[in-house]
Formats: sequence, C-alpha cells, structure tokens
Amino acid sequence: MKIQFNIHFKTQWGQTLCVLVNSLDENLISFQTYVMHCNEKSEWETEISVDSVSNISYRYVIQNQDKTFTSEYGANRVVEFHDTKKNVTIYDNWRESYGDSPFTKTAFTECFFKREPLKIEYQQSINNFILRVNCPQMEPNRHFAIVGNQDVLGNWDVSKKVKLDESQFPVWSISLDASKIKFPLEYKYLIVDTLTDEVLAWGGGPNRLVEAVNKEVLTVVTDEHFIRTIPSWKGTGVAIPVFSLRSEDGFGIGEFNDLKKMIDWAKKTGQRIIQILPINDTILFHTNYDSYPYNAVSVYALHPIYLHLESLGKLKTKKLKDYFQSKKTELNSLSFSDYQNVLNTKWEFFKIIYLQDGTSVLASDEYKTFFSTNKEWLVPYAAFSYLRDLNGTPEFGKWKEFSIYDKSQIEDFSNPEFLHYKEIAFYYFLQYHLHKQLIEVHDYARKNGVAIKGDIPIGVSPRSVDAWVEPELFNLNGQAGAPPDDFSATGQNWGFPTYNWESMEKDGYQWWKKRFQKLAEYFDAYRIDHILGFFRIWEIPADAVWGLTGSFLPALPFSIKELENKGLWWDENRYLKPYLKEHVLYATFGKYTDDVIREYLLPDGWQNFKFKPEFNTQKKIEAHFASLGYNFGNKEVLIRDGLYALHCEVLFVRDMRQTDKFHPRISMHSSASFRDLPDNTRRLLDKIYVDYFYHRHTEFWKQQALKKLPALISSTNMLVCGEDLGMVPDSVPSVMNALEILSLEIQRMPKKPNTEFAMPADAPYRSVCTTSTHDMNPIRAWWEEDAILTQRFYNHALGMQGPAPATCETWIAERIIEQHLDSNAMWIILPWQDWMALESKLCLEHPFAERINVPSNPRNFWCYRMHMTLEQLLKEDSFNEKIAEMIKNSGR
Repeated sequence: MKIQFNIHFKTQWGQTLCVLVNSLDENLISFQTYVMHCNEKSEWETEISVDSVSNISYRYVIQNQDKTFTSEYGANRVVEFHDTKKNVTIYDNWRESYGDSPFTKTAFTECFFKREPLKIEYQQSINNFILRVNCPQMEPNRHFAIVGNQDVLGNWDVSKKVKLDESQFPVWSISLDASKIKFPLEYKYLIVDTLTDEVLAWGGGPNRLVEAVNKEVLTVVTDEHFIRTIPSWKGTGVAIPVFSLRSEDGFGIGEFNDLKKMIDWAKKTGQRIIQILPINDTILFHTNYDSYPYNAVSVYALHPIYLHLESLGKLKTKKLKDYFQSKKTELNSLSFSDYQNVLNTKWEFFKIIYLQDGTSVLASDEYKTFFSTNKEWLVPYAAFSYLRDLNGTPEFGKWKEFSIYDKSQIEDFSNPEFLHYKEIAFYYFLQYHLHKQLIEVHDYARKNGVAIKGDIPIGVSPRSVDAWVEPELFNLNGQAGAPPDDFSATGQNWGFPTYNWESMEKDGYQWWKKRFQKLAEYFDAYRIDHILGFFRIWEIPADAVWGLTGSFLPALPFSIKELENKGLWWDENRYLKPYLKEHVLYATFGKYTDDVIREYLLPDGWQNFKFKPEFNTQKKIEAHFASLGYNFGNKEVLIRDGLYALHCEVLFVRDMRQTDKFHPRISMHSSASFRDLPDNTRRLLDKIYVDYFYHRHTEFWKQQALKKLPALISSTNMLVCGEDLGMVPDSVPSVMNALEILSLEIQRMPKKPNTEFAMPADAPYRSVCTTSTHDMNPIRAWWEEDAILTQRFYNHALGMQGPAPATCETWIAERIIEQHLDSNAMWIILPWQDWMALESKLCLEHPFAERINVPSNPRNFWCYRMHMTLEQLLKEDSFNEKIAEMIKNSGR
C-alpha cells in the first residue's frame, strides 16, 4: 500500500518540509520522519510504502537550518482507510490555528459545544474521494453541509446541500465517487441550523477548487481555515470566590457543594462560566492570616474549609448533631466569612468523623485508587501538615527533625506501622473527600453546560510544601511582587519566593505541568495570575517591605562602564545610598522630624543623615513598629511609612546576583533624590530610565516567555486566560496573541497610553472583558470613590450630559453592563456584586462592603460573603429573567 502526501507551503531559505507518520496499527514504527521534495510551485510531495493499514496518524513539520523542528498547529491528523489495499493520495494545507484554538479546549468540546457526533454511512466500497474540513468552532445545534458545481453536491442549489459527517469532529468530511464528478470541482461549505435545516452562513472567500484526481486511488483532500461570515461565539459569566458563596446548606463560608446552586443560577440566567479564586490549601497558622487564597501551602492540595460536612459523613449522637447545628446557625448568621472560627469548628467535625469513618474510608477501593494516583504529592503534603502542627510553625527550617526534606525519610516516617500514621492519614482522608466533592461539582457543571474557571496563582508560600520538597526550584532569598501601578503606588510585595527558571527548565518545567494537569481534573478553563511573571517577575530584596527597591528578574542590568558610556558619571554614594538630607526629612515628617532624627538616624556629614544599624532595613523598621502593639496610632503610621519611603530614596538598586551591575529604581522621578539633581543629570537619567523600562528588554522578555508558556499551556486542554494587568512589556500582547491566550480587559485600567477609560467595544475578540476584579471596588463603590473621576466617566465613557448622580443608580449599572455585553470580547465575566447592581432592592446596602481585596494591604482579611443565599437568588424570577434577557439581546 502506497500513501502519497502533498502539501503546498512556502518555506524560508534553509528550511525543509517533513511529514511525521505514525500508524494507529502496530505494524509501523512510531513517528517515522519522511523528508518531502519541493517543485518550483512550492508544492511538496513524498510517498511511503506500508503494509495494509486501516488508518494513519501524521503531522507536518518544518526542519530549520539549525536542525530544529517547527510543527504545524494542533493535534496529529488522522485518516481512516476503508479499503486497505488501495493506494492513497493525500492533499493537505499547512495547519494554523487562525484564532480557533480556544474552541479545541475542553470548555468547548466537553461543555459548550459537546455534541453527539453524526455518523453518515457512505458506500465506502465504491467511493474513492474524500473532502474534509477542519473547523472546531461549531455550536452543537449547527452542522456543516456542502454545495458545489456537481450533481452529487446539488449544483449550487442549497435545498440539495449535503450534510457532512462529524464523527471525527472537529474534522468534518464527505465521501464521494470521483467517477461521478466532472472536474474541475468547485464547492463551498455551509453552516446549517440542525433543527430547521436553514442555511445560516456560507463560508467566506473564493470557491474551493479541486482540479482533478486520480480515480484509481483513494484521494483525501483536507481544507483548512473555514472563513466564518457570521459572528463568532460569545459567552457570559460570573466571578465569585468559593468562600463568598452563601447557602442554607453551608457552614458559615462557601463550599464546593454550593457551586452547584451557582451553576443553577448561571444556567437560569444564560451564563456559561463561573470564575473562582484559588482553592488550594493555605493553612499556615490556623488563623485569619491564612484567608489569603494566593498564599498556597501546596499547589496540589485543596483547602479543607471548602468541605461540605453532611457529605463527609453522618454524626451518630444527638448531642454532637445539636452542637454542630447550633454552630452552623451561628456562623451562617454572620455577614462575613469568619475564616478562623469556621475552620476551627470544621476541624472539630473532621476529627470526629475521621475517628468514626476513617478506617473504612481508607480501606475502600475508591480511596486506594485516589491515593495511588496522587501519592507523589499527597505523602509529603500530609507529612508537612502534621509536622507543621507538631512543631507549632510552618517555618520548616526551624523544625527539630526533617527541616530538610528527604523523600526516603518522609516515606519511612509516613509508614502505617507508626503510631502517628493516623494523624498523617487524616490529611489523606480530607484530600480524598475534597477531590470527590469537587469532581462531583465539575461533572454537574459539564452536564449543565457551564464551565468552572480556576485561578492559578503566580506564587507559592515560602513556607509551603513545594519550597520544602523542591527548594532548588525557588529563589528563597527574594520576594515576588509587582512594581507600582494603579493598585499600589509603592508596589506590591506578595512575599512569595521567585522561581529559579533555569532549574525548572532542566526537566521541561515538570513542576508547572503537573500543577496544571492536577487542576485540569476540576476545571475546563483557568486564569494565569500575573502572566507577566512568565516574561519577568518583580523581585524585591528579602529585607524590604515596599516594592519600590525591587528589580525585574530576569533582566539586563547596567554595568558601571555602560552607564558611563551613556554619559553618567558614577557616584555610588549618591545613587545607591538613601538620600537623607535635612530638608527631605522635614518634608517627610514635619513636626515629628526631630523625634525621628533622635530615635532612628545618625549624622552623616553636613545636613545629612544615615540610618542607625537597628533600623537600616525596612524589615527591621516593620518589626520595631509591630512590637509597639496597641501604642500604634496615626503618628506611628506616618513615621513608619516615612522611614519606609526614606529607604527608597535611591536612584539605582544593586542587582541581587551580579553585584557589580545596577537597575534604575522604579518611579525614581518621584524621589527627592532625583528632584535635587542638576537638570542635565535628570535628563540623562530619564533617558536611561526610559530605555531600561520600555525598550531594553522587549525582545529578551519575549524569548523568556516563549521558552515557558508554550510548554505549560500545552500540558492540558483547558481554556487559557491571562491576567495581563499592570506595567505590561511591549512584547506581552504579541506573545499572548501568537499563543491565543485570552487577555483581560478592564474599563478602568486601559492599556492604551494617554487613555483614561477603555471602551468595551474596543476589546479584542480573544479576551475576557469585565467591569472590575477582586482587587478593586465593584462599580457601585467605585462610583463613590472619586466624584471628579466619576464625572469624567459619566460624560466620556457613558456619553451622558450634565452632572453625574452621586450614587451608581441601577440604570447606570445597566448601561455599563450593556456596554460590556455588546463588546466583541469572547467573554464578559462580571463580579457577582456588579450583576446585583442591576436591582436596587437586591444589592447590598453599603457598596464599600462588597470589596474583596485591597492589594496595598498584605494583611487583608479575605472575608467577603454574599448578603443573600443562593436559594433566595434562584427565586428572584424577575431579576433573573432580566439578566437572561440582557444576555440574549446582546447575542451572547
């Protein structure tokens, strides 16, 4: 049996086209490479001989001049042969995504576009010509048909159109008898409504053409790039943290089980996706500090606080039942999620039910399968959790034993023969039930046509299992954060270690891939938190509190020679030491200046000062003021923050690895040190600053991202969205566009320079457009933040005349939301609080109580909770019908 491959493709000089072939039968070597040959028309061809096979899998690749390979887009092509004795000629086109990659993800294939493939039986024995088209963007109530200039294709009469076989979706096909076709063949693909048989759209572009075929062989022609002439699919969703859900079944905090009712509400209102915040275990101290969902203790383990108690097991005594019922009533009555008290009470229940049912659960076949599948991460996580509580600290470096992780020692330590095994297995028990409950939610969501969108934090806790088990993957002497932006003028210090990407690269980023693959068990879409971190991360010295003295990693810092070549005379004392001139102190502290000098500073020349050794870092200052306890008032805050600011009175920061190289300090223009320089030095520094932050790294950071992101996003088939806010390098949009990662568009955070408000109408198709995020005030509170800003928004963004109302009235919220729904963005995902702004009788009385997080506050208590139950929400028929109608009218 001979198979001939043909493809038209224009290569660059030094490139060669190859086809990699793999038989789905066992009698052909896996992925054998065949070099193709090209004629003067850029038509490539090769022929192979194989034993009779029923199907083959293959893909085209470009062999570059340096012997590397560039593959075409997508999964391997598969062609089935019904006559295994006949020779085959295949005509293909190079496969690109053309923007369709989101539709190949499980959010669409298993949820929104899930379909029962229509198998059309043709007379395979006499048919020797197959037409195929690759197109994943096809709603389940639609299908492809074909018409053409032949009797067998209706002679362009759409009433005689022929339906395509979709059994290999997203490849659609039709099998024909070439002897009944008078070549050349011209044809078009049509989108047809399955219920009405109405033609909804003709494929764009010129007619497709096949000049001739050899009628003695089986000919397979695969078309690419169906040009859609009707609007692309668009959807709507809601964003809400799991901990914010409120139901009658809950226990003072949202639980995985509550997501089912949120799915019911989404379905009822025509929404297709629910976006949540991270749900990994964050338990460090068993206090409200642990409410921070981005401070993961494990990138695999789920947070036990989300367990639904009644699904975990049934208590056997009336006394215990009454006790937990009273606690449930008490905690459910609160207006906020009382994290610490909820966790403590649930922990009591966990211990009781584990004693009662643990042995039988751990002996079950279902549990054993779970344990076997997850053992790699589950054993160290459980041991870590046990040792954390045993030692009274998550600071594993301070533990008496096992401060340095050793796999074999921990496996021995976790042996079932030891007395403490039951306490370790307690965490196996919890994670097993968490897995079961979340899988149940995932299945329920898919069944109802709703996707759950997870959130992958950019960092992990420095006190995490991951940092304990694989410390070589992290830079534990640095802190990840963000440079100054609209969220925080002093930058953000998240306290996470930065990543050692060089170490991660050695095994192909397995740590990340496994992390993504675990989440794919529960989600069909995900948000990459701070996707800019895959280009570069903002790294802050370990002794800093604010983010102003950080620098990008990786980066290209300046050497002294390079700076001097740019005309800057290097003065280390002037550029690197805090600029503590007397007039700067008085401008900072006012009437408290003399007190500050006396307590915190030492003289260092005329009208100049330096910090006392006990205050010469921000962390030392932080510790000092923390020790004051209740004697901490407005004066102390002013002095503390002033001292922090003085530590930032530098113009350059030393690189943490190459100590003879330097980075310009971010926002140096706002410093007194910069303002006191001569005009010509300021102009020179400004030129260096602009080059460093906006030009020097563009290509460098692009290559950094292209080394990491393709490997990571290809590890699962989830829909990928990126949070690309903040100080965005120029290369970010092009990389996200090339990889077809959905961007995040927020009206209040425009990406265009010199623009105050972004217009939803300008959002790109591959994007998630929203009114606000968990890091900012929802629209009602934002409306009351700044009356002058609101007035400009009212006049310019909403196009209204006259003075803006003092509050965000429901008609204003409706106008803002309609603006978003009418956007071209694939997704409009709005915070639940903003949906509720549509009805004054239902929304929370105090708008500012709806905020979830304040990024500038690293100790923020994450406790926002719905003010009404999901059961009540589902009964608000007129409100729900209004949302459904708005979504339907927008074409979503």
